[in-house]
Amino acid sequence: MTDVDTVHDAGRPATDGSTEGRDPVPAAVDWLLGIVTGLIGLALTAVGAAMYARVDRALLTDFVTSEEVEVNGLTPAEAVTAGVPFVDWFAAGLAVTGLVLVAVAAAFVVARRRTRRRVAREGGTTATFRACAVYGAAVTALVSFIPGAAVAGGGAAAYLHGEDGSGLRIGAVAGLVGWTLSVPLLVAVAGGLLAGADAIGQLAGGAVLVGVIVVAELVALAINAGLGGLGGVIVERFV
Repeated sequence: MTDVDTVHDAGRPATDGSTEGRDPVPAAVDWLLGIVTGLIGLALTAVGAAMYARVDRALLTDFVTSEEVEVNGLTPAEAVTAGVPFVDWFAAGLAVTGLVLVAVAAAFVVARRRTRRRVAREGGTTATFRACAVYGAAVTALVSFIPGAAVAGGGAAAYLHGEDGSGLRIGAVAGLVGWTLSVPLLVAVAGGLLAGADAIGQLAGGAVLVGVIVVAELVALAINAGLGGLGGVIVERFV
């Protein structure tokens, strides 16, 4: 979410006057987005830390051996043995992801304040490429319950940026932002699956499962970026 784009080169005429002075998003939105993201990050960190501290072999044994739980393909003992390292990795991934969100939220707010002060001094536009991509990603998250939500996010990013020829690129980037922030958790899940599989002597099977998950995530990433780019193109051409 960092925003280090050069918004205006003093003494050099803008090549596209249509974006000069463009300020489509109030500063209050930057603060709101940063605060909400930071709170989500703190919540994830707290949940991850609590899970790491409280979930142990005894608790997993009680859970796995309860009547409501069925473990396909594994004995209860194997499920517990594999579950202990998986839970540790997953909890650590939640905590790290939360800390990343907090850090990124703070960096975003600071960077946006710096950009707005620079624009106030030198002119230019606050609708920088990176900031608008982040706004688009926020729109995608907000309407994520709708199939193809990335189209809306990519379209929002292109509309806010307002620069001809950038719709496809900024829409695609908006579709990638949310996935990028989830990378620590995805890595933790993969590590947990491998560690759990190794604990019960099924490392090869765990590696295959991780490979399937990685391929599925990459496909989802490509689809999300494509939908975001589509939204950007639609807005650029028809709005």
